[in-house]
Amino acid sequence: MFGRSPKRSAKDATDLPRKGSFSATYRSFCYRILGSRLEKRGQDEVAEERLKQAGVNASPGLWAAMQYVTALFTAVGAFAVSMLLFYVVLRPPMWYEYVLLVTGIAVGSVFGGFGFLVSSQISNRKSQLERELPFTLSELSVLASTGMAPIELMHRMAQRGHDPAISSEFKKVVYKTDIQGKDLITALAETAKESASNSLRESFWDLANMIHQGGNLDEYLRNKSDDVLKLKRASQKEFIEHLVTFVDMYVSLVLVGVLMIAVGAFLLNTLGSTADGLSANTLLLLLTFGLTPLAVVMTTIMISVAYARAE
Repeated sequence: MFGRSPKRSAKDATDLPRKGSFSATYRSFCYRILGSRLEKRGQDEVAEERLKQAGVNASPGLWAAMQYVTALFTAVGAFAVSMLLFYVVLRPPMWYEYVLLVTGIAVGSVFGGFGFLVSSQISNRKSQLERELPFTLSELSVLASTGMAPIELMHRMAQRGHDPAISSEFKKVVYKTDIQGKDLITALAETAKESASNSLRESFWDLANMIHQGGNLDEYLRNKSDDVLKLKRASQKEFIEHLVTFVDMYVSLVLVGVLMIAVGAFLLNTLGSTADGLSANTLLLLLTFGLTPLAVVMTTIMISVAYARAE
């Protein structure tokens, strides 16, 4: 029905790198030189589950190989650039320490970046799924009240053009039933395990139990939708309370702190003294181009994180 090959995953074709693209070529290169060897050691179930929750179309072996190969290329590049800068151009007395430091930071950034990418993808998918879930459950409740069979419900939800995140989860269920030949209960349980959202995971498990044991599916979906909406309202109320706290913190610490430093700089300039070797002009430059932008960025990040959790 959905034109999927048994060898393809349940993800849309647009999620896969195009054949002949740099991404596909690089993935193939990493797999040939290292990934195939890592695959033979056995799959890391925790890493595999996190990659599925993040929607990353890669096995743990391939993902680890991409990290190691990228880190190797980055180390070579950072070493060459830092050698050129510190040994050839600047030539400080401890040039080799700077070279090792820059190379180590570059390699650490690669591993940290790969880990952050997975965590960020999981967080983004979770936010999108939980944002769409209450309305999806309401729609499911309406369809279930018409007497539609559970498998027909899955097909209907997978064909929707709106709420793409949850629709893709239903497509996975349909793929497992229609292509892999699994029963609906097993398909729901496996898809729930791969989901990034705890709320959606619980909903799929409850659906599987309701189908297995029997029960009023329409009533369950209505109650579940109401529960999810209550949780959403509670999280949004908590976000508003946090936002008030952030505003108070910004006003009391950031603005007042900036004014105090500025006043101190003017006093230093008037008295003709310094603060730990820093002149008034240096303090004002640090304040203007360092502390103030940093404070604004940190406050924005905290508000963004709180808002993402409240969605």
